[in-house]
Amino acid sequence: MKTTKPALCIIALVAMQVCAEAQAIRAAYKFYYKTDVTEKGYYVEPDMMMDYDGKTAAFYSDATYHRDSLKSLAFDNNGSIQNHDACGQLSDFRSGATHDMAFIDFENNSFELMYKEYTVHIISNAENLETPHWKLHDTTTTSALGYEVKMATADLMGREWTIWYTEEVPVPAGPWLLWGAPGLIVHAKDSEGIFIFKLLNIDMTDAPTRYSNLKKYFYKTEGLWKYYTYDLKKAEKIHNQAKRDYYYLEELADDKLTDSYSIDQHGNIETLPATHPYIPLIAEDYWK
Repeated sequence: MKTTKPALCIIALVAMQVCAEAQAIRAAYKFYYKTDVTEKGYYVEPDMMMDYDGKTAAFYSDATYHRDSLKSLAFDNNGSIQNHDACGQLSDFRSGATHDMAFIDFENNSFELMYKEYTVHIISNAENLETPHWKLHDTTTTSALGYEVKMATADLMGREWTIWYTEEVPVPAGPWLLWGAPGLIVHAKDSEGIFIFKLLNIDMTDAPTRYSNLKKYFYKTEGLWKYYTYDLKKAEKIHNQAKRDYYYLEELADDKLTDSYSIDQHGNIETLPATHPYIPLIAEDYWK
């Protein structure tokens, strides 16, 4: 396949400058992922959002955002109900949505990844935002949303990514930490087929993005729950182990978690395993 020369960072910077004075956008994505490479199907987060305003970007679950917003109204800092109306609306949004979030600060060339498991919050701070060196390809097609899209490929944090982006929306951002292409990312997939992002729709807004509120809600329960802040490498290592090992998560929470059980068709009760498969977006080979 014929390709052009690798895209220069200047492309992303020019596009970023053009969009800095424009409206903020909110792009909705469906996120498909596997926890084990042998799985045939995918788990799905159906309502991931990417907010971008030219200076910052945030990637998060819309359901979690609304639930956290309502929780901040419904409960006081001690966990007692203070607003019954807000508490009653919590059931309108699914409770199983991911709490993982990615924040990019383009002005300071930094980013943060935030995770929450049970009562454990793990925050990573990274001072150097890694720029994917996108190789732009000649391949062009039309997306399901009607945008003309072009293909690009790059290595980012241990994974090879193929994206389709549209210059019709000149925003150098996309889902998670995938940024720097000459247009909004419409579709992204890693080379192993473990992760897929698909754009669902785009909204333009004159209102501020949710960037600040997302962080505020994440820290809302500080003092009641456990917060751990590390550099990126250590945060990823601890989070990955917490996702895989129930008892390690229990140690981090400084609490005795309830064992999980399943009941078969004959009424037999079985304790579910304490370890689970998990594959992080940042490949663990990246740290070797």
